[in-house]
Amino acid sequence: MLGLSVDKNNDISLYIQVYKQIKEKIIRGKLKAETKLPPIRMMANFLDINPATVVKSYDLLKKENLIYQKVGSGTYVMERPLSHSIKNNEELELLDYGQIKLNNHINFASATPGANLFPVDDFKYVLNKILDRDGGEAFTYQKSQGYYPLRESIMDYLFQNDIITDINSIQIVSGAQQAIDLLSKILIDFEDSILISEYTYSGAINAFRARETKMISIPIEIDGMDLDRVEEIVKNREIKFVFVMTSFQNPSGISWSIEKKKRLIQLAERYNFYIIEDDCLSELYYNGEKNGANVAIKSLDKEDRVIYIKSFSKIFMPGLRLAFLVLPEKLMSPILAAKYATDISSSGLNQRVFDFYLREGLWIKHLNKMNKIFSERFKNMKRQIKFLLPDEITLVYEPEGGLYFWLSLPEGKNSEKFYLKALKNKIAFLPGNVFTIDNKINSFFRLSFAALEEEEIKIGIKRLADIAKDFLGNNENKGYTPLL
Repeated sequence: MLGLSVDKNNDISLYIQVYKQIKEKIIRGKLKAETKLPPIRMMANFLDINPATVVKSYDLLKKENLIYQKVGSGTYVMERPLSHSIKNNEELELLDYGQIKLNNHINFASATPGANLFPVDDFKYVLNKILDRDGGEAFTYQKSQGYYPLRESIMDYLFQNDIITDINSIQIVSGAQQAIDLLSKILIDFEDSILISEYTYSGAINAFRARETKMISIPIEIDGMDLDRVEEIVKNREIKFVFVMTSFQNPSGISWSIEKKKRLIQLAERYNFYIIEDDCLSELYYNGEKNGANVAIKSLDKEDRVIYIKSFSKIFMPGLRLAFLVLPEKLMSPILAAKYATDISSSGLNQRVFDFYLREGLWIKHLNKMNKIFSERFKNMKRQIKFLLPDEITLVYEPEGGLYFWLSLPEGKNSEKFYLKALKNKIAFLPGNVFTIDNKINSFFRLSFAALEEEEIKIGIKRLADIAKDFLGNNENKGYTPLL
């Protein structure tokens, strides 16, 4: 019935499973406007679930204005207004990951480097070395915790970045998204509370939402989260963890001050919660030397309060799906069980290859190359933004590194409508609601230069400036259909 099914052994509640499947079919156009949904009892009998479960699913869909009821007739799919077609973020998230190709568009949305930057020749060299050395062993399963020599190499790499840890505290995972998902499974129970930044990584929001957690958003200041607000909450309410990105945060580009990093650890110790630190860009600093922006909270952690996630995707090759966790000892057993249940282990070949890549010094060589390229793109784009964009558009914060610029339209202007207008004119970026827990429309938007050459940046900002001038001239009420 509608192609739906439920898994009663899944950790995700049955009503959430039904809700998400119907929602996906509506968003992707598989259930058209005015399609009548099955009656509650019929759906419950087909799925062998309680009718109350179906009622809860339908209630969630109604709250999101995806369906509506006709008295005496039944439940129908809602006609979606223009803005709703991007409000659920799925296509925009794919843009962020570089998984949607926009022909002839200038893509300021993708945070994934262009394929021409991938170190193919070095990787080919390392791959052949591993195949010659290990033969068929390269394709066997690894232990769920990860390939031991790779964990040794990671431990050495962390030591160079002032993070002292034991090899048994390192868990290899298939990308940062899996790390966040696994942590959600072992740390969050139904309706537990967590704290996240007011604007943050949408993949984390989705993972936490799937666990039906209560997410509380905290305002971001120029040097990190508003920790006075954090303390006000944790004094009166138990929370499981705070999720942070302290170096060149996605989407704002903000880096935390050392003072705030130390204070957050003190709060975690005093009020008994964990800190999940997601680090994917700390190596991309452009001011010539490391400073407080690059210091991981984990390097300051003396009481095992910080869970550290490090991904190589954004600045290496995202298709490898490699990342790792540094965990407190008491979380190792549950994370291993969750990892095994999810995919047994991450690719053994990829782990062996990346271990050799690290040991041969090729990772540092690649980092130096990427820093040089991205530094030029960063400086170029900042100049273009300041020189070409209308004065009414403000650069909220001037980052010292990373891949993002976080900008704001004048108060009251809708960045979602601006996105649609830009997309119609072959410019893509991400509107601010993508990064919020409630998809609330706002004036912010994010530009990334990861996938663009310098000439494309120049042309793109010029074109965006022309679009912005028209948009800010009160022509924003024209309707456009997304080209995704």
